[in-house]
Amino acid sequence: MVKIDFQKTPQSIVDYLKNKQLTLTYNHYELLKKAHDKAFTVAKVTRMDLLNDIHSSLIEAIKTGRNFEAWKKSIIPTLEKKGWWGTQEIANPKTGEIKKVIINSNRLKKIYTINTRVAYQKHRYEEMMKLPLSTYWMYRCSFLENSRESHKAMHGTVLHRDHEFWIENYPPNDYICFCGVTAHSESDLKRRGLTPTQGKIQSIATEDWAYNVGKNTNVAALKKINLDDSLQYLPLLNSAKNNELKNLDYDGLKNRFYQSIGVKEGETFIDKTNDPILISDDFFKTLERSKINRKDRNYYILELADTLQNPDEIYLEFEKLKNASDKYLDKDSRVVKKYMRYYKTEAGAKRALIVLVEYLKDKTTGVSAYVIDSAGTVENKRVEKLIYKKD
Repeated sequence: MVKIDFQKTPQSIVDYLKNKQLTLTYNHYELLKKAHDKAFTVAKVTRMDLLNDIHSSLIEAIKTGRNFEAWKKSIIPTLEKKGWWGTQEIANPKTGEIKKVIINSNRLKKIYTINTRVAYQKHRYEEMMKLPLSTYWMYRCSFLENSRESHKAMHGTVLHRDHEFWIENYPPNDYICFCGVTAHSESDLKRRGLTPTQGKIQSIATEDWAYNVGKNTNVAALKKINLDDSLQYLPLLNSAKNNELKNLDYDGLKNRFYQSIGVKEGETFIDKTNDPILISDDFFKTLERSKINRKDRNYYILELADTLQNPDEIYLEFEKLKNASDKYLDKDSRVVKKYMRYYKTEAGAKRALIVLVEYLKDKTTGVSAYVIDSAGTVENKRVEKLIYKKD
């Protein structure tokens, strides 16, 4: 049997989870099959700041070899603070449907197990495929109390690693499946008196897991757009300026903003990451004073609305507060989400439109929307965690 060293967490396992794109979902079936392995999601988590907390904590747990109990102890205070612990009524941002959900140790166990299990099994698949002696693979059932009968029946079955069975059934091939695979050389099989199975074998994978989690889960790191290389293809900032908006008053401008997004004031807009954003005039006011005409942003109202809907990139920024504030779930810090759209001047200098929202205790709402008129500021705003990039 070919042996692989798993004493130390390989970097590829950490990178796999780290590189997954954060995506909010209300129901698990919103992401099907291998889409789960390109995105990190937890059903019924409806705020990106909370999803990021869970994601970051799991990365740290895998990196440091933290077991479930240790991870649970570290994440529960955050979940309690953000209202995602115990029995909760959680609304679907898209439909308004409300479901009563119990978030407890069992729920956390599933989150931890599924994410770590797939990450480790993906790494094992890649390592076994690199080994020249790994010609044949043996299916191994865990024989736990809840092991499925179909999985028990497959235990000890030897198949060539190119057999079609592995396309859908490389474990885990079902919800909370702890089955595994061991790699064997032809000489090893002969010594053990084992004969590979030939021909077609019935799939045991459920519909949501009927794909090879090892082969189909190559997740590239989300990298920032190289604006220097892309500069010649960027649209001119002047093309985003609409002089017809010059004479509109405050109400006229904000209503054009709302109309462009397709929602009314006080309604929720769902962004590219499925994050619900409350649309209000918070985008255009500071301490109840209008800033909608400041630095010509009134000319760009429609393009700012489109930046929120179709950004080139989205970032999360984590800001420590000088003074504690009851506005936020964490009184000492806040999370700001930045939507960026890139342009250039006639002279070829980088420019951008930016829309900012922040996560308050009970909502995610606008902070500002404006033109960035300095190339240096454009790059300075592209910091912290990139969570979305336009294809």
